[in-house]
Amino acid sequence: MEHKELIKLEQQGKILIGVDRAMARKFYTDIPVSTINEETGEAPYFEKIIVWFAFLSGPIALISSIVLGFFAFKWWGVTCLVLCPVTFLVYSSLSARGDSKSIGITLLLFISVGVHFFGNLNMFWVTLFVCVFLFSLWCIRVLYCSATLLLRCFVIRNRRAFEYLSDYLTIEQI
Repeated sequence: MEHKELIKLEQQGKILIGVDRAMARKFYTDIPVSTINEETGEAPYFEKIIVWFAFLSGPIALISSIVLGFFAFKWWGVTCLVLCPVTFLVYSSLSARGDSKSIGITLLLFISVGVHFFGNLNMFWVTLFVCVFLFSLWCIRVLYCSATLLLRCFVIRNRRAFEYLSDYLTIEQI
């Protein structure tokens, strides 16, 4: 089928064009813009900035949360040194799955930020630790969700991108 026909069917809701999350992340983090531009005729600078922000911010926030864990829990912060990276890695693997959503972690992050700034808990370091750690998890989830959404939009609007990535796309009839 032609690209225009597939897009028309997709807009009518008869088919769904899908993109693998791990491949979408790799597309924006591993392939240079110049190569994408040569193959597709379009240079997705804005999309790469969004994906790279999440790609770099997640691990930076994770390391920061471990340090904050020592301020929050003193010598018990050693548990953060073990539990935070393990949780981050498990959550990362779950984020690469197609059925993972970002709404839950986004709500948790907003609630924790609200409690940190507006709660009267007198636990500054603990709430800051929670906020930063949840931000690291949010970044990793947003990394995969945004890469998938942005790449899906890219192949829908750009015929050459659709052809270039056709081996990695799934088309399902609804």
